[in-house]
Amino acid sequence: MKDLLSPSIMCADLLNLEKEIRLLIEAKVELIHFDIMDTTFTNQTMLPLRMIPLIKKITNIPLDIHVMIDKPERILETLLPYCENNYVEIHVESTKEIGSIFQQIRAAGGKPAAVLNSGTPITVLEELLPHIDMVNLILGNAGFCPRQPLDDQLLQKIAKVRKMLDDHNRSDVVLEVDGAVSFETAKLTKKAGANSFVLGTSSVYKDGLSVVEQCNSLRDYIK
Repeated sequence: MKDLLSPSIMCADLLNLEKEIRLLIEAKVELIHFDIMDTTFTNQTMLPLRMIPLIKKITNIPLDIHVMIDKPERILETLLPYCENNYVEIHVESTKEIGSIFQQIRAAGGKPAAVLNSGTPITVLEELLPHIDMVNLILGNAGFCPRQPLDDQLLQKIAKVRKMLDDHNRSDVVLEVDGAVSFETAKLTKKAGANSFVLGTSSVYKDGLSVVEQCNSLRDYIK
């Protein structure tokens, strides 16, 4: 399966967002990661939904919309018009309505994605596998928080999810990792079975470095 780069635009220069998006177009990234937070599930706020149509005016790159709020069904009516052709990630820890939410995302033309914090057992995925196009494994907990070191436990978790997908004839499901993904983290998690990488200040958004060159260098590094 092809490697997918998903730079997180919350790490970009938000005062010059159009320029930043055009750099991602130049870098030929496969996804643009778009975080939604309101302090009910994380300790920060980030990226209003109204930014999505503005981004879509200048690029056809699919968005990777990461919803980090408690009871996301609260904003579903507002979110659904922006789902088409985009991945929409919902934390399994955040709602009892995840099955219904995924159905509505699919009906709106979106690609449902299940997100798990590092301490969440992967067994919760089994009942969701028929309904999802992506799994995002957080290397820690969602939001701005200390990251768990990339140890054998996390690498084994990635490998177990990849095996679960393969065993259930869902090898088509994207397996993403998120959380301080450095070049080395991307390489190790790819070896374990990941094929999509949320990228921020640990990799492509570094002061004084070109995001285009960093994306190209990362592709070469993980080949």
